[in-house]
Formats: sequence, structure tokens, C-alpha cells
Amino acid sequence: MANQPISVSIEAAGQDFQFYSEGVFTGSCGTELDHGVGIVGYGTADDGTKYWIVKNSWRADWGEQGYIRMQRDVSTTEGLCGIAMEASYPIKTSPNPVKRKPRI
Repeated sequence: MANQPISVSIEAAGQDFQFYSEGVFTGSCGTELDHGVGIVGYGTADDGTKYWIVKNSWRADWGEQGYIRMQRDVSTTEGLCGIAMEASYPIKTSPNPVKRKPRI
């Protein structure tokens, strides 16, 4: 997350997730992954709860303007709603791309 977002899968079918509106989400959900989102940051709430900042693909009137703060550092290895089960991010394996001359 220091350099780019991380794509993750989560279980989003539960009512707690569907009707999330604000605050750090600590609701009930499982690990039947059914939705893709992006982790774009992280933070700590005033009460000390650590969270991921997650961008959802739903409309901006869902959650916190299309985002959800999901509790992190939970006791399960799968993470809340399975957020730690299937993550992916790009890795740059070569130097900057070769500059090509434009075709005329």
C-alpha cells in the first residue's frame, strides 16, 4: 500500500456489510469470497482500533463516500470478511519501459 493499492476479495453478501454507513466496520461476515475491492490505505481510530481503508466499486452514497474502514489485526488469519485470503498487487520486474520512436 505504500506504492499502490492492493486488490482483495471479500465476502460482501452479509447485511452488516451491505448496510454499512460509517465508522470502523467490525460487523458479522464470513469468508465465502464474492466481491472484489481495493485496499488503498490504513489507519488507527481514536479508540485504537486499527483498520484498512477499502475502496468499494459501489456508488458514492454507500458507506463513507464509496469507502469502508474495515478492522484489521483481527484474531483470524483470513482477516475480517476474508480480506487476507486473496490479495494481489503488481510487481515491477524490469527497469522503465523501452522508449520507442513514434511511427509516422
